[in-house]
Amino acid sequence: MLKKTIRQFMTAGQIKSDRDIGRLREVHERLLLQDMEARGYVPVLDMESQWQITYQEKKDAYGFTLIMFGVYLGKKKALDYVGFSGQQFIKR
Repeated sequence: MLKKTIRQFMTAGQIKSDRDIGRLREVHERLLLQDMEARGYVPVLDMESQWQITYQEKKDAYGFTLIMFGVYLGKKKALDYVGFSGQQFIKR
């Protein structure tokens, strides 16, 4: 049984138009995954990303927070794996 420490990765920001919410969520998930891989982490596939969005009336914009979870594998090895699921790493 592998015991791995799960780390939380987060990004936050603002979106001006509600038409861009879906597209920008995908963009930010991709960027966060790239950041995780660059640090040597792979995503925990059993834990879904958390997306929170609220309308900020004073700014006439939507504030968002995106949280994803990862486990450390190493900078070189992280590029060879899709993620971590169950108790094993999943190769690309």
